[in-house]
Formats: sequence, C-alpha cells, structure tokens
Amino acid sequence: YEVGVDKDGTIQACRVEAWGNGGCTHDFSGFLFTEYAEAVASVYAWGGHFRIDVHGMKTNLPSSSAVRSFGNPQGMFTTEAIIEHVASELGKPAEEIRERNMLTKANATTPWKQDMEFFNADMLYAKVKA
Repeated sequence: YEVGVDKDGTIQACRVEAWGNGGCTHDFSGFLFTEYAEAVASVYAWGGHFRIDVHGMKTNLPSSSAVRSFGNPQGMFTTEAIIEHVASELGKPAEEIRERNMLTKANATTPWKQDMEFFNADMLYAKVKA
C-alpha cells in the first residue's frame, strides 16, 4: 500500500494492492475479494482519495470457501495495519490517527460515494473510549 498523510496525521490518500488465493476450484473467492475491497475502506475518510485493486488468483492449492464475515476481518486487518504504520511513522498514538480520520454520522460516505445513513461507528467509538 501507499498512503499520503499530513504531519498532523490527516490521511490525504491511500492506494492498496492485494492478491488473493482463489484455490484450484470454483468457490466464493470472488465474493470474498469484493468484500475485502469494501472492508478496507472501513470507517475512515482517506482524504477523499482511495483506491484498492484486488487480484484474485487461481492456484494449485485447495479452495477454501468463505463462511462468515468473509473478507471483512482481512480487510479490517489491512486498514488497521495502515493506521498503525502511519502512527508509528509520525510518532503519534494510533488512537489519535484513528480519531483524526474517522468518518462521522455527518460525513459518512464510502469512497465510491455511497451515503451510509445508518453510520454509528463514531458514536460507538466514543462510548467505548469513555
């Protein structure tokens, strides 16, 4: 991944490229890769400049059909690894980077311009933090 960030920790842009093991037979891997791509955006604004490319590959390994929440844990892991890396590079706590870049109910829109009318991550984060 590549991420552009201001000195204060405001993320201006992010580009992620990922590869997924689709196994040797047809399964739900294609859907998993789509879910992964959507999950990486997570609850952050990304400065309005976000791109993700996921390459699903057929391999010689057994296919592993997705079960629950497929793609989401992997996507959130990628997202939080980026946040942690930004924080480390800037010498700031990861919580500060999360809070600075987290969407709010007022501006909750996905990178593909879909409004999230039921967004509540900011409210839940505030409750957990309290």
